[in-house]
Amino acid sequence: MATAAACASSLLAPPSAAGPSASSALFPTSVPSLRAYPRLLLAFRRPAAAAVADPQGAAVLDDEPAEDDEAPVQFDDVNDDYEDGYGGRGPAFTAPTRPRTGKAALPLKRDRTRSKRYLEIQKLRESKKEYDVPAALSLMKQVANTRFVESAEAHFRMNLDPKYNDQQLRATVNLPKGTGQTVKIAVLTQGEKIDEARAAGADIVGSDDLIEQIKGGFMEFDKLIASPDMMPKVASLGKILGPRGLMPNPKAGTVSPNITQAIDEFKKGKVEFRVDKTGIAHIPFGKVNFPEEDLIANFMAVVRSIERNKPSGAKGIYWKTAYVCSSMGPSIKLNIKEMLDYGADSSN
Repeated sequence: MATAAACASSLLAPPSAAGPSASSALFPTSVPSLRAYPRLLLAFRRPAAAAVADPQGAAVLDDEPAEDDEAPVQFDDVNDDYEDGYGGRGPAFTAPTRPRTGKAALPLKRDRTRSKRYLEIQKLRESKKEYDVPAALSLMKQVANTRFVESAEAHFRMNLDPKYNDQQLRATVNLPKGTGQTVKIAVLTQGEKIDEARAAGADIVGSDDLIEQIKGGFMEFDKLIASPDMMPKVASLGKILGPRGLMPNPKAGTVSPNITQAIDEFKKGKVEFRVDKTGIAHIPFGKVNFPEEDLIANFMAVVRSIERNKPSGAKGIYWKTAYVCSSMGPSIKLNIKEMLDYGADSSN
């Protein structure tokens, strides 16, 4: 401990205390560029690591070169390489870079290798063109060429901010031609309505026993319908059903005193929709193997439902953009004015 303390005190002493040779070795006279400064610290530490303390406390360097033979530190401001005077040559200093993650790690668009299917689709559609409803749905059917039957989807960006209560959009729409898929319905009710729900075609019917199954992780259903008298018990399932979008709600039509009618509507093609936190509504309205007339009928039912359920707090332009696409296909932009005019003509 005494030796280390003596060594530290001698290194911090003025240059005159250790002599001219030690001073020039520990404190170079030439000033490097700022980029070479970290390498200067390395050069400074090398003789300091070899320094020892003599009995009188003076710093003595092992194998100290003679004053005439000492190699001065040389700096090169052009390439920032330098000779440290101790047989080494420092590399150019570069700041460490963090590895890219997420979207930053993806290759640029010009460097991506596109598939043959993508290139063929790009020949069929114009990326910046706004289509009318019949042309857009016809093109959507044309580009849907996967090995399975894709869903037809509509995506609308609305001028809404759902963090305000008077700008929230949540409603249901009855698709006249159905959704094209089988919906598995579970019903929470009690008493005589249990037999009514089974007769109406409910796949799962229960009361307190079904609530316990859901708490245990049972989720093998697409819709959960509850009678009003069961809602106090259903409230305990909020943390489980809420994030999955399965919590019964009167606005969604999943809380109803008429269980038979609610089951029949969802079996025939009733769809619930809402805007997400960015103000976009994502709504499936059928399958791409539907006839064009059926897809148009379902799509215009969705448009009329959104227009009919316009929130009271909506200001300015209500519709921003509208797109249709298949599950694995590209988006096709719609002309908003033509879409709304087409809806008015078809309703008349």
